Amino acid sequence: ATPADVERVESSYEALNRRDIEGTVAVLHDDAKWVEHSDLPEAGTYEGVGTIQSFLEHFMESWEDFHQEIEERIVRGPCLLLFIHLEARGQGSGIEVDSSYAHLWQVREGKGARVDAYYDRDQALAALRAAYGE
Repeated sequence: ATPADVERVESSYEALNRRDIEGTVAVLHDDAKWVEHSDLPEAGTYEGVGTIQSFLEHFMESWEDFHQEIEERIVRGPCLLLFIHLEARGQGSGIEVDSSYAHLWQVREGKGARVDAYYDRDQALAALRAAYGE
């Protein structure tokens, strides 16, 4: 992932903070895959930018306040691993969320071809090693 790729990908997180879903998915290939590796109800694989956009729209409806910040980045070849901190408040429930997670991006021709979301740092690092090697 080039510095320009990293900048483009990171701008998609700023777009999501503004609730600009179209701006968020603009960095994805039409045939991109988004994989949520967790025990949460939304776990699974979302294929195609339209499906990913619908997933994100539904996800964002759950939050009254939502702010994610990229705290660390590791670039290895076409891979970009981002460690993200989220502070959010649930819509209606008012429940405060303060959590960390990681997104492993595989970039092809300047756009995201695949994003894997992990809630465990070691799993994310292992996935990076598996995707790119040591």
